[in-house]
Amino acid sequence: MYGPFDKQLELRDIAAGTVTATTAEAGKAIAVAMAGTFKAVFYVSALDTGSGNETYALSIETDSATAFASPISIGSVPVTTTGVFELPLTQWQVAQLDATAAAIRCKATLGGTTPSITYGCYLAKAD
Repeated sequence: MYGPFDKQLELRDIAAGTVTATTAEAGKAIAVAMAGTFKAVFYVSALDTGSGNETYALSIETDSATAFASPISIGSVPVTTTGVFELPLTQWQVAQLDATAAAIRCKATLGGTTPSITYGCYLAKAD
């Protein structure tokens, strides 16, 4: 469960603060096509549900370069509460969706009246 934390595989530091609009983090150059079986671990410490219509999805995107001119979503998890969420991924899944994947990043997609979420994300070897 969760997997060991490696700072070099961190896609978003939870200390970066709260996100209040759809936001993609900076990309990291990683040989995604050589990654084997891995997972994205999202940990959510706070989210606003006060208006009752807020929606949250945390996703992983890849691209051929860290500039992310043409990002491709390779997986997403809906979030309705705080906690830890895992998104299992494989190099084969990534290759089918993005044959030129050379960079990876996380993205928070928010909707509703007053969305705000505090989260972190890192990659880990799958169990």
